[in-house]
Amino acid sequence: MQRFSIHRLERGDASAFRDIRLEGLSRHPEAFGASYEDELQYSEMQIGDRIANNFIFGGVCEDGTLAGVIAVNKSHGAKMRHIASIWGMYVRPEARGTGLSRLLMSAAVDEAKTTCRSIRLSVVSSNRAAIRLYESFGFKAWAKDTEALRVGDVYHDEILMRLDTGN
Repeated sequence: MQRFSIHRLERGDASAFRDIRLEGLSRHPEAFGASYEDELQYSEMQIGDRIANNFIFGGVCEDGTLAGVIAVNKSHGAKMRHIASIWGMYVRPEARGTGLSRLLMSAAVDEAKTTCRSIRLSVVSSNRAAIRLYESFGFKAWAKDTEALRVGDVYHDEILMRLDTGN
């Protein structure tokens, strides 16, 4: 069985993060608010800034390959400091079904819980596996954003979910 270590990415991981992010956007454009074409435009410095301004966790294989990622953004404004958003979760196909998604989600939730009362995320309504994973962590659907994303001529709904931590 494959073993993974979870660690917070740093600026020096920008190239590996870019590669896995572009892979996710290319393979599953309906699952992300960002587009492959837009992400291609970001320089390594901009990607490094994104890593520095978020809590981005990577699941690393024993051989050092980045197999999955998840990000947490904590709101900074005085009125919204209690809210964290989870975004950008992607696990490479060869690492699916190994428990890596659960490890990444656990790292993200643990980080968000340190200072935030509400953790929010959105998930495309057709991704039943992701919805089940999020529900297993206690996330509850609170809204449906109809036609939230358009990929080509196809519209996709998103389920908005939240976990209240009580902090």
